[in-house]
Amino acid sequence: MTGHGNHAKRSALWLCLGAGFITLLDQSMFVLAVPAMSASLHADSGSVQWILASYSLAFGVALVPAGRLGDIVGRRTLFIAGIAVFGASSLLGGLASDPSLVIIARLLQGLGAGTLNPQVLGLLQDIYSGHDRAKALGAYAAAGGSAAVCGPLIGGLVLSVGDPAIGWRILFLANVPLVLILVPLAFRLLPHSAKWSENSKPSIDVFGALLLGGVVIASLIPTIYGAGIIAVTSLAIGAGALLAFAGWEILYHRRGRTPLLSASLVKSKGYTLGTVVALCQFGVGAGMAAVTAFYFLSGTGMAPLAAAAILAPQAAGMLLASSFSWRFVARYGRAGIVYALVGSLACLIAKDLFVQMLDGGTAALAVAAVGLAQGVATGLVVAPNQTLTLAHAPAGTAGVAAGFYQLSQRFAAALCSAAAAGMFLQAQGAATGQASKDAFHQGIVMCCVLLGVALLAGGLDWFREARDRRNASAAVVTSGKETATAAVALTSERPTAAGAQRSEATESVDA
Repeated sequence: MTGHGNHAKRSALWLCLGAGFITLLDQSMFVLAVPAMSASLHADSGSVQWILASYSLAFGVALVPAGRLGDIVGRRTLFIAGIAVFGASSLLGGLASDPSLVIIARLLQGLGAGTLNPQVLGLLQDIYSGHDRAKALGAYAAAGGSAAVCGPLIGGLVLSVGDPAIGWRILFLANVPLVLILVPLAFRLLPHSAKWSENSKPSIDVFGALLLGGVVIASLIPTIYGAGIIAVTSLAIGAGALLAFAGWEILYHRRGRTPLLSASLVKSKGYTLGTVVALCQFGVGAGMAAVTAFYFLSGTGMAPLAAAAILAPQAAGMLLASSFSWRFVARYGRAGIVYALVGSLACLIAKDLFVQMLDGGTAALAVAAVGLAQGVATGLVVAPNQTLTLAHAPAGTAGVAAGFYQLSQRFAAALCSAAAAGMFLQAQGAATGQASKDAFHQGIVMCCVLLGVALLAGGLDWFREARDRRNASAAVVTSGKETATAAVALTSERPTAAGAQRSEATESVDA
């Protein structure tokens, strides 16, 4: 990226923001389309949960290998490949006539988006540094906030105005022209990446990637099929795959190759704790979006556009906060993130109280109002946490660090969205309004537990940073005292130049 001019930097930034925008726009639109799609295709409850979870699942599985490939071969090629796969699979989804085809399309969309997004974050880290990097990452978060604002409104409008059986197909197909614009721009605007040298031996940990994918899939299955022999077997397989992944990574490293999960990332407490915060925060966001949409669409029978209007204030608050989050992180650092998490937790509790105590219309207004405050709190967590966490990534691991960071987010999103769908599908079986309120309460409890874990991780990182600052200050003071003492000793042992001259002069006179 040496010599990359300001104009070229801005062009690459806007292209990255556009690509990130459409992948997040698709996800935010799709939540509202699931009930109409399931009715149109006569999908059973398992298919609905797979449709909801498949995008985030495939997104997460692709992130780390794609981040590693970006570190090795450069980001431009993978950026273009990812966005092209995303567009082609959107076309497949729009033309699907069976739930299984929709699941396949969503999986391929997730793979494309998961290949693309590590390149976006890697490019922003490669091109920018310092405060400019914080601004760029804040702009990326703002693009996500914009998508979160526009997605529900666009989805709700399309589903409400036209035939819902056709509307969900339009939401799929809307990605295609956007991709056709972005691919030529990527060829033109993104910098060519340097290839590895002939003497180097780049390694891609394919087996490690397969094991990691097995862990993610095995962890998701219990949320879809519930308690039982399938869930127990899946969790056992997932635990075995996790142990095998850890052992393989150690062996792969000892062979002199570069594993997916580098030891330097694991040892970085700032990166590890920040990634835990991201996992929990993203799980809360995906879980609450699903819980809110299902409650007001299925539990109260609200129209899609009205349900979108309830989700929009929270997305708008996140967009607003993301636009100045780089100033927030510069001033408050990790402490500010902890305070924002506390505010988000309070908003969750307030939402639950409003839904349980108020009727449908009043509760909707109250949830929308609280959602605005929660969106602001979320916007003050997402980009600042990302900036602080990725700053701990060692040199040469930007792509892998970004990949694991986003993997944690997508893993949580897949689990929480599938779990939320399961809660409401069971509530629909009960066919009572109180059952839907109980499902909403269960979703809130799940999100509160996740925020509690995020608060613990954020607090530990805050204390760690404060301790490191105290130790650094003490070291500086000690070093200063030692220097001053040495200077005094040196002065007392050696006469000054003037004193030496006076002594020589005295000796001359005496002679």
